[in-house]
Amino acid sequence: MESIYKSDVVVVGSGISGLMVAISLYPRKVTLVTKQKLGEMSSSAWAQGGIAAAVGKDDHPDIHFADTIKASSGLNNEDAVKMITSEASAVVRFLEKINIQFDKDKDNNFYLSIEAAHSKRRVLKINGDQSGKFIVEKLIKYAQSQEHITFVEDVSVDHIVQKDNACEGIVGHINKQGTVDNFVFLQAPNVVLATGGIGSIYAHTTNPRDIYGEGIAMAARAGAQLSDMEFVQFHPTALDIGLDPAPLLTEAIRGEGAYLVDEHQHRFMNNVHPDKELAPRDIVARAIFREKEKGRSTFLDCRHFKKNSFKTMFPTAYEFLSKANIDSEKDLIPIIPAAHYHMGGVKVDLTGQTSVQGLWACGETSSTGAHGANRLASNSLLEAFVFARKIAETINANPIQQTKLQKIDIANYFPKEKTISKIRAKKYIWQLRSNMTRNVGLERSKNSLLQAFIEFDRIERESEHLSAKLKDMILISRLITYAAIQRNESRGTHFRNDYTQTNIDYNKSNNFNITDMNNFLSKQALNQNTKSA
Repeated sequence: MESIYKSDVVVVGSGISGLMVAISLYPRKVTLVTKQKLGEMSSSAWAQGGIAAAVGKDDHPDIHFADTIKASSGLNNEDAVKMITSEASAVVRFLEKINIQFDKDKDNNFYLSIEAAHSKRRVLKINGDQSGKFIVEKLIKYAQSQEHITFVEDVSVDHIVQKDNACEGIVGHINKQGTVDNFVFLQAPNVVLATGGIGSIYAHTTNPRDIYGEGIAMAARAGAQLSDMEFVQFHPTALDIGLDPAPLLTEAIRGEGAYLVDEHQHRFMNNVHPDKELAPRDIVARAIFREKEKGRSTFLDCRHFKKNSFKTMFPTAYEFLSKANIDSEKDLIPIIPAAHYHMGGVKVDLTGQTSVQGLWACGETSSTGAHGANRLASNSLLEAFVFARKIAETINANPIQQTKLQKIDIANYFPKEKTISKIRAKKYIWQLRSNMTRNVGLERSKNSLLQAFIEFDRIERESEHLSAKLKDMILISRLITYAAIQRNESRGTHFRNDYTQTNIDYNKSNNFNITDMNNFLSKQALNQNTKSA
C-alpha cells in the first residue's frame, strides 16, 4: 500500500531551516515531511546559545563579518558570510513580528551575551539558554496557520526520486508501530533537505539520537557534490554524566565567567590561549581532550557566580545539573567534548541549490561556506534562517513547474531482504560510533583514518543485511574519513597529528562526490591486495 502527495515543493525536516523554508515559500504548495511528530527531536529545538546579530550600539555587521572570517581558519565563502551577517537584523525583526520575545533589560534593550571568538556582545537569547526551544515552538505555530503547507508526520524519507538527473520527489515509509510496507511517495519538482547534521555517528554528541546525516547520505547517493565533510565541531562542554546524548552546557556559561579546571582546580586554558576559556571552540575542545588523554579530569567551575544567578541565567543547564545532583554553587561540573555541529555537508550555492537539478539543502545538512573550518558560536541559527529565506525566494522567482503524477515502482527503491535485528543493529551502531570517536575525532592521523576504514568494512561485513540507519551511518562516516585523509594539514576543527600546521597554500574547500570516494576506496583495496600477494 502506498500514499501519494503532490506539491510544488517537498521540505524534509521540521527544525528551524525546514520550517522557515516552508513558511517563506508562500504561495507555493508545500509538503513538509518529518520523521516524528512536528518539532520533536530536532537539533534546533535543543539549541541553547541563541542567534548572533550585530544589533548592539557598539556593534556593526562588518565587525560580525570580521569575527566570522577570523574564526573560520580561512575557508569561508566571504559572500556567504556577508549575506548572513548583513541580513541578521532582518531575521531578528521577522522573529519579533511572529511574537518571539528576546531577553531584554529594564530599558527594553536586547540582553546580549558574548561567546567564544566574538569581539562584541551580540548573541540574542530567549529565557537564558532556551532559545531554540521557544523559536521552534513559535515557528511551528506560525507554520500551522499557513494554508499553503501540508504536514506529513511519522515518515522516514529513504530515497530521492530522479528522472533525467532532475528531482521528482522522495520516497519514504511510515514509522508508526505495527505499520508494515506502508510507503509514501511525495512528488514535487523541488526537494529541500533540512534534516540536520551528523552528531550521532560519534560516541559523545549533544545532538538528538536520530541526527546521523541521513539527508547528506540521500543527496550523496543522488550524485550531489559534497564539501568540507572533514570539519566536525566538538562542543567543549557537554555534561559528562554518562547520558546519551550528552546534555549541552552552553558556551554562554563561560561567557559569563565560568572557569575550565582540572581536578586540582588548575585553569589549564591559561597556558593554551590568550582568550583562555573563550578561545575558539576547536582550541578549547582539543585542550580538554588532551587533559583527558593525560589522565586528568575536566570541569566547569561556576562556584564564584553570584548566588542563585546560575538558575536564572541557564534554566536548561540548571535542570540537567539538578537531576544529576550537582550543585553549581558548591560542586565542580564534569565535562567532555562532544560532537555538536557539522560545517560540511551537501555543497550549495548562495541560493541553497545543490549540484542536482531541483535539489536544495539548508541548515546543517548543507555546506554554504559561511562557517569555513570552524563555526563562530551562534551563527548556525542565523545561517539557517538566511539561507531558508533565500531558497524560498529563488524557488518563488521561477515559474511553477507542472508535474505529471506518475506511478513509481516501489520495488526499485526498497531491498527485498530483511534487515538485522534491532539488538544487533544497536551493537554495530555503537561500534561505529566508538570507531569514529577513536579514529576520526578531535585528533586524527593517516594511520587512524586508515584504521577507521578497516573498521567500517568489518562492521559492514559482520552486520550482513544492514538496517537503513546503519547503512546511512556507515556511508556518512566513510565520507568524513575520506575527506579527512585528503586534507594533509591541520585547520580549524580538523587536526592531524601527522600534519600539525596549517598549509597556507591549501586554502580551499574539499569538494567531491560519492564516486570520488569509491574510486579512492577501490585503489586502497587494490593496494592492500597487492601488498598481501
